[in-house]
Amino acid sequence: MKYVKIYRLQNGGEQKAIVECKLIDNEVSIDGDASFVESLKHEGIIDYSAETGKKLFPADGLKFMEQLQNNFKSGYLNASAVLEE
Repeated sequence: MKYVKIYRLQNGGEQKAIVECKLIDNEVSIDGDASFVESLKHEGIIDYSAETGKKLFPADGLKFMEQLQNNFKSGYLNASAVLEE
């Protein structure tokens, strides 16, 4: 199964998984922090692989999953992906 976890840095320095995205039959299922999930579903993420800055949404399947790491790579939020089956 392909999945991506998004982690948030906690006050004590440890990372906590706040969202998990799973690719099931080319559809992305998102579980975790309700406000973060709603943001991903309704606001989307930027497709950094396209020069147009197009937005991607969970309905875009694998493309959405691949771009999560490019959208969340700061000291406070980062995405860790397992895109191999």
